[in-house]
Amino acid sequence: MGSDGDGDVTEAGAQRRQRAQGAKHAALQQSLLDIDPQLAAWSDDFVFGKVWAGDALSWDQQMLVAITALAALGNHAQLRNYLHGALQGGMSEDAMRQALSMLTVYAGFPVGIQALNVLKAVVDSEAKRSSE
Repeated sequence: MGSDGDGDVTEAGAQRRQRAQGAKHAALQQSLLDIDPQLAAWSDDFVFGKVWAGDALSWDQQMLVAITALAALGNHAQLRNYLHGALQGGMSEDAMRQALSMLTVYAGFPVGIQALNVLKAVVDSEAKRSSE
């Protein structure tokens, strides 16, 4: 990774990624490693180490940006991962629901409905997981 400063960025990025992805963070990172080790490094170093390091947005705001972008682009597998991480991290289901509902205006009804269906499935899954 380079200098000690780069290692600090990567470690901080790994911690942010773990928080964003929740309980399955290790498996998700391993899936990136299996695809291409460089992708896994970019995830911790650039995405979560540098882009997510900004402090103008709160954690919840950053998560809502990521969640709505993933939903708008139809990236449901990644959306599911972030929704789990957000719920496990204590983010309000209502905030996520409102952000995803707004997609119906800006990205179309099918996009918003699909995103809300993913949220419902994640909420149901988290409820089941916490009751076990």
